Amino acid sequence: RTGHTRLPSANIVPQNDPTLLFTNAGMVPFKQYFLQPQTSPYKMITTAQKCVRAGGKHNDLDQVGYTPRHHTFFEMLGNFSFGAYDKQTVIRMAWKFVQEELQLPIDRLRVTVLESDHETYEIWRDQIKLDPKQIVRCREEDNFWSMGNEGPCGPCTEIFWDTQDTRYAADDERRWLEFWNIVFMQFHRSSDGTLTPLSTPCVDTGMGLERIASIVQGKTNNFDTDEFQIIIRGVDQLQRSHAIRPLDAQVEVAYKRIVADHLRASAFLVSEGVHPSNTGRGYVLRRIIRRAVRAGRLLGIDGPVLPALYSSLEAAMGAAYPELIERRDSVIAVLQAEESAFAKTLDKGMSLLTKLFASNAAKVVSAEDTFALYDTHGFPVDLTQIIARDHGWTVDVDGFNAIQTQSRERNKASWKSGATRTQLSDEISSKLAEWQTHGISTRFCGYEIDPEQVSMEQHSRVVASSMLSNGDALIVVDPCPFYARGGGQEPDTGSLTVLASDCEAPRTLAVKHAVALPNGQAAALCVDAQHTELQVGQPVVAAIDMQRRNGCAVHHTATHLLHAALRQVMGDTVTQAGSLVRPDSLRFDFTSTALSDDRLREVERLVNRFALASTPVNVTHTTLKAAKEQGAMALFTEKYQADNVRMVRVSNVSVELCSGTHLRTTRGVFPFQITSEGSVGAGTRRIDAVAGVAASKWLQQQFAYAQNAAHILNAKQLSKLCDAVHRLNDTNKTLRSDAAKWLRVAAVNAQTVATHATTLGSVPTAIHILAPESSAPHTSDARLVAERACHLRDTQPQNAHVVIQDTHIALAVNPISFPDVQAGALLRELLKKLPGKGGGQGVLAQGRLKSAVTDIHMLPL
Repeated sequence: RTGHTRLPSANIVPQNDPTLLFTNAGMVPFKQYFLQPQTSPYKMITTAQKCVRAGGKHNDLDQVGYTPRHHTFFEMLGNFSFGAYDKQTVIRMAWKFVQEELQLPIDRLRVTVLESDHETYEIWRDQIKLDPKQIVRCREEDNFWSMGNEGPCGPCTEIFWDTQDTRYAADDERRWLEFWNIVFMQFHRSSDGTLTPLSTPCVDTGMGLERIASIVQGKTNNFDTDEFQIIIRGVDQLQRSHAIRPLDAQVEVAYKRIVADHLRASAFLVSEGVHPSNTGRGYVLRRIIRRAVRAGRLLGIDGPVLPALYSSLEAAMGAAYPELIERRDSVIAVLQAEESAFAKTLDKGMSLLTKLFASNAAKVVSAEDTFALYDTHGFPVDLTQIIARDHGWTVDVDGFNAIQTQSRERNKASWKSGATRTQLSDEISSKLAEWQTHGISTRFCGYEIDPEQVSMEQHSRVVASSMLSNGDALIVVDPCPFYARGGGQEPDTGSLTVLASDCEAPRTLAVKHAVALPNGQAAALCVDAQHTELQVGQPVVAAIDMQRRNGCAVHHTATHLLHAALRQVMGDTVTQAGSLVRPDSLRFDFTSTALSDDRLREVERLVNRFALASTPVNVTHTTLKAAKEQGAMALFTEKYQADNVRMVRVSNVSVELCSGTHLRTTRGVFPFQITSEGSVGAGTRRIDAVAGVAASKWLQQQFAYAQNAAHILNAKQLSKLCDAVHRLNDTNKTLRSDAAKWLRVAAVNAQTVATHATTLGSVPTAIHILAPESSAPHTSDARLVAERACHLRDTQPQNAHVVIQDTHIALAVNPISFPDVQAGALLRELLKKLPGKGGGQGVLAQGRLKSAVTDIHMLPL
């Protein structure tokens, strides 16, 4: 009705914004248009955007369930203008919606404006005819919005609703609920704070769907609205099917709200390809799922929580977001796997914390215990805090952070070398963004190349060039044959030959790799320019490394065939979770249960059958809707243009949306060989494979390994190799058994230099110092030390026993005498006084001391 173009919600995972973990506001997908309004394909846009605020700077996780309006997942309604309308137009539009569509009474509304924004104040007062008493002037920290220290910014006006909460006076801000924010981006802020009017002012508005739903439905809490109540009724029903645990009424309500909120967030994140892990977005998802599971356990739900409630989520949100229904099986599989893994972690962590709560009068979970729970048992620190708080305890978070920092410092060597690469990457990203704002573009002609041809040259011209700090050049040429897009495929390499004047010889420069501009409309080349800048307009001949391009094409086509084979063998619940296409191999991540050896071989057989059929690989361009109607599969993590997608079809085998390069027929994929398969996270498997020429080389290498092994084991034929290995294994078993017997004899007869009686905690403990090995001073055998500790544990069960030889240490406790004592916990207690590292659990723990101990007087006891 107002001429806006309605766009679907962008992904929760931002596509071209590495500064954000998640899309946390409605304007995030349009940041580049606010920077350069002239590049927007539409002047007026409206969306209902999926958002997540959990992790990083924008983190509402800890408040969820305990406040009326905090959520990890929420929907933000917005309308945006890129030079199409002014303040007056958008304010009139907003007020008309509030009055005519929502029919909210004027006497329960008020607005805020920036105190210096007289224009906006006068629009509300003189044109909207709002009572000046309902217009509140606010300071800059409340009503001035910016995208950062530099960039577009401007004043905003907000619309508030009187909740009529009688706990607060009419002028108390806690009584008023903000539900619509209208930002006027009319300035550009420079680094020194100077505000310069923009030539094309923009408008950004945001209205939280959950908030406006609570207002329209007459609720004071978002969780009481109809959509949330569908899920919460599902929680009630699930709770009644388990043993009811007595809980404080307010606490019970909070736990139900946590489950309802976290079900929404986790389901949407998984549906977009995010999987639980220990880093980044995956770790945030893991925390959300585990927080929900713990809330479910406290409600008395001992079985699955989120998977059991998924049908309630579908009933509440499936009509608006059909992907929840389409991806149901794969989402539930991930949730089930993560809950199952966490069940063991939760039980273990709760057991350790319960013992801790019973043994420490200080009511503080130490930094060491918190880190052990986190590092050894995968227990998130925020979950430790919640459980501790419920028991009236606190957690030494500062100490935990210090230990975690020390742990990271120990790993510095592994990432320090990457600092230069990161700096260079930031430099390239900055230059690409600058070129995009200036409309730099090029025609990609790489799809027109037959990947099986031996060589390829393209006459082009330089349209943009910039020197990098490492002496390389970043160059855009037009047309450009170099592939730089995503789809998991590695970019092209090759060369640029600079065509000089008659008096100069041509120069050939190596193209290290190609990178894409954020809008995907141009590829920039990182060139070894030997510190010589190329000039715009200069003619060049671009040559692709065709051997590399062909290898990528083979493995990208193989990836599609592998995906199809997996779905045929494991069922349609298999969905791609990520991929990496290299010239000499492929890696494919997918949601599934573990594959048996027989199923893995069946997948391999199917791919080879598809390859040998020599089926044409057809590429067409169509609309997203038409592609889906033809059964095309799309990646959750990719964002596609509705009016133009690239569809890759292998008849009767596979139809996928893909931007990668492919073979003309499937024949080049043969032979196909899976080299490994395993788990990379809850519900996610990974296959590594080789195809085509790379597979032939791999198979030849494996054959050579087998021949060498047969020669070493005196197997006359390869068919006899397994028999030779079995004979060797039997011999080793006998030798290991004999060695274990002699080790026990040695442990019984080990010479003790000194013994000292003490207590660790409340456990009587004997510390034994063994004589050093006579054959070589300052050497010892950890197996002998452990075996001696176990011998003493079994023969003298009234004590815990610590055995030390040189730098090796072992601690053993008898489980009958000390059923509630963990050897690992005792050893950690001892190592606080005796510097070293170690661990273990149950009846035996082992470690290594920083300094050798040869006498009892060397112990700080």
